[in-house]
Amino acid sequence: MSRERRGALAALVLFGLLAVGAGTARAAKYAGAFMDDGGGARALALGGAFAALADDPSAAYWNPAGLSGQPGRQLLLMHAERFGDLVDRDYAAYTQPVDWALLGGTDGAFGVSLIRLGVDDIPFTDHLRDRLDTNGDGVVDDTELQGLFDLQDQIRFESDAEYALFVSYAERHGAWRVGGSVKFIRQSVGDYSSVGIGFDLGLLRRGLWRNLDFGVKFQDLTTTYLSWSTGENEVIAPVLVPGLAYRFDVPSWDAVIRVAGSLETHFDDRGAADQYDAGSLSFNAHTGLEVGFAERVFLRGGFDSGWDSDHLTAGAGFRLDPLTVDYAYGGDVLGIDEATHRVSVTARF
Repeated sequence: MSRERRGALAALVLFGLLAVGAGTARAAKYAGAFMDDGGGARALALGGAFAALADDPSAAYWNPAGLSGQPGRQLLLMHAERFGDLVDRDYAAYTQPVDWALLGGTDGAFGVSLIRLGVDDIPFTDHLRDRLDTNGDGVVDDTELQGLFDLQDQIRFESDAEYALFVSYAERHGAWRVGGSVKFIRQSVGDYSSVGIGFDLGLLRRGLWRNLDFGVKFQDLTTTYLSWSTGENEVIAPVLVPGLAYRFDVPSWDAVIRVAGSLETHFDDRGAADQYDAGSLSFNAHTGLEVGFAERVFLRGGFDSGWDSDHLTAGAGFRLDPLTVDYAYGGDVLGIDEATHRVSVTARF
């Protein structure tokens, strides 16, 4: 199929959104959705159940409190592609301990991380609205939309680039670790762009009871506002993510088994879009299991926001200091016969 014809087919779906939204990229309750998968193949293989584990550089996203107490400087890099190579997603995180504490605690740590999502060849058809509205009623109906095939050579193709920069800090206070991130958001779709700033806060308690760890992330704590160049504004509502993780030591196998779960809680009336809903509240459950042998070879599995095969996650990891390589598989959550595959590399130095 030619690029133009493929674009025309996609435009049939996108036209209504573009005509109504006047350049706004998505409905407000899904604003900033490009950040939702976070980063790090290990966390993703565990179904995103990482709020209480949070012990690698991706903690800057999953629970910034987990940066405190991590050893040495670390760099994590991840790249993923979807729909062939139409959607590119990159994640990078650098973390290091520091010998100072902003809040008078101990084990201070600093981190910088970046999420980037890019989509090429997005068809823009809003400039063709008047020509498609052949009866002049101000509405382009399904029959009139078929006219896009005759105008496919006039469809404009643009790119979408979305960035989120996280600057994170954490330290320890007694048995608790506390951390936060300031995130700067920049999105652009064709001629339209937006900017925003938000805040995440995390708490982490190792050994709450025996080998049980507790963590919680307050995402977009103060509500995050995105201001678009069109004059439209979007709001990213706060999200609460509590989590638990338990460690089982198996000395006879020289193995460690970690079981983790978290509950992503939304307050903005997302309804059936989430796994469970009750009035304005909705929830997504994340569960994961990791078996590590000699802290060198790891097998992982989990479920991300569902209990069927489409929401199954799995993966593996191999550590040969100073490098750790992790792989994550994600099921066909969009129902398009396409699973996701992610690989990340972490270096300690």
